[in-house]
Amino acid sequence: LEVIVRGETIIRMPLFDFFRKRKTLEDEALLDENLGNGIGGGKDISFFGGITLLVNNITGPGLVTISLVFQQAGFIIPLVCFLIIWIMSTLAATMLCKAMSKIPGNESFEGRVEFTTIAKHFLPRWAFVIVLCLLVISLMSYLISSIVIAAQTMDLALVAMFKKSYAVEFYPHPGYAISESQGSSVSPYGDAYVLSVGYVIVLLMTVPLGYFNLDDNIIVQNGAFIFMIIIFLEWFVNFFIVGLESKRTPAVGASFDQVFGNVIFNYAFVITVPSWVNEKRASVPINASLWTATSIATLFYLSVGLFGAWAFDYGPNQDLLDAININSHGVAHDIARVFVYLFPIVALLSSIPVFSIIIRYNLVENNICRKPWANFWAVVFPWILSVVFYAGAGLLSLIKWVSLLSL
Repeated sequence: LEVIVRGETIIRMPLFDFFRKRKTLEDEALLDENLGNGIGGGKDISFFGGITLLVNNITGPGLVTISLVFQQAGFIIPLVCFLIIWIMSTLAATMLCKAMSKIPGNESFEGRVEFTTIAKHFLPRWAFVIVLCLLVISLMSYLISSIVIAAQTMDLALVAMFKKSYAVEFYPHPGYAISESQGSSVSPYGDAYVLSVGYVIVLLMTVPLGYFNLDDNIIVQNGAFIFMIIIFLEWFVNFFIVGLESKRTPAVGASFDQVFGNVIFNYAFVITVPSWVNEKRASVPINASLWTATSIATLFYLSVGLFGAWAFDYGPNQDLLDAININSHGVAHDIARVFVYLFPIVALLSSIPVFSIIIRYNLVENNICRKPWANFWAVVFPWILSVVFYAGAGLLSLIKWVSLLSL
């Protein structure tokens, strides 16, 4: 390319270099625009805050189904899958951060680069669109599963405390419904499609947090992590009180259809890493944070999965919360029931706002829509879809199929 003004050559460079330089300037302009528009929060997430954020994102709704997976598939195959996916997902997260630093103007992570912005920089347009769609679908699945488990458990808590819970039923018998027992299904209302009181309570507790930035939610993440440790300790006390029987979990089981999907689902935190990097302090080490967080989360999954499988026998659609609530007795039952109902509040409700925030960040940064509409799609729309998956075993199907799709 040669630019001549009044007979004098002022620019001469290979055409490829010209377009590469143009791309660099466009990327730097985008970073400046993102910072100037205030898309996200400030860079003030500490090392501990990052650890709690990442661990909470990994140990989400899939945690309560892992014991059933160990019991159905045996302990060898799930154990191997967890170790492989733990290492692969952590390496993927570190390489993703390296890709962020390769974007011009973001060498020291001084700019703002979300997950889809990386795809937009390195991939052709059609691939970027596919990545964007898969990102939104996968984050929506995590949101929906968190909402469903939290709402179902909240309804069970209402039944335990007040002997009943109420709901508006849409199908198959339109009107109002009353749940007075746990029932034999995952949902306290069986296979009916309902809008329950527990659902509304969880909505009111979490939706406001989805409108804040990621750094504003760190105090919630810190508190949730501490309470999570307390809950795990109580669970293990309950495991030993009930008694452990290794024969409940063979080396190799008979059903493997939910192993891979559940493990992948739990380690899909990688897509949330760029948002954390954008708002962490400059002094916080990335690799140390990632390996520390994933190691803690993996230890949680393996210990809860194995000991939970050794302690209880699970029905086809039962999870760990159901098993603890059914199998404990006396004073231990009363204490266990409190922690069963506390788990969704501590673990799941802390992750719901984070996923909403990340969806909003990616939609706004890539000019897919403006902030008000991004808030609708990220904060409000998942709650509408969650009504469909509240009934019966819809959650298990969602985890299995969407996690494989987002892989």
